[in-house]
Amino acid sequence: MRKLILLLLAMLFSCTKFGDNRPPDNLIPPEQMSDIVVDIILMKNIKRNDYAIKEKKNLLVDQYLFDKYGIDSLQLASSQEFYAKNPKKYIPIFKEAQIKIGIIKDSVEQKMVRAGEEE
Repeated sequence: MRKLILLLLAMLFSCTKFGDNRPPDNLIPPEQMSDIVVDIILMKNIKRNDYAIKEKKNLLVDQYLFDKYGIDSLQLASSQEFYAKNPKKYIPIFKEAQIKIGIIKDSVEQKMVRAGEEE
């Protein structure tokens, strides 16, 4: 029984990486990451709900994010991985993104109300 417990502990600790929680050299700052999260959410919802104009739908791709923010796919992936491993750093990013999406939503609703009044 003791050998089994030691074997399980050895397997458990051999599968983890120690010291792998350091930020990557090209970490995207939290402020910029929240903007990226907002854009990702908006792009996915536009595609999913088919709101995009068919001629412009091909603009809603990852390359748009890379060009807009001056990042590449590896930088985005490594930053997302770092923040995912550090929830205390990722939660404020999502809270900020949530606030920004709320502002966008309020703005759209106000424009819709104004457009309805003009009719």
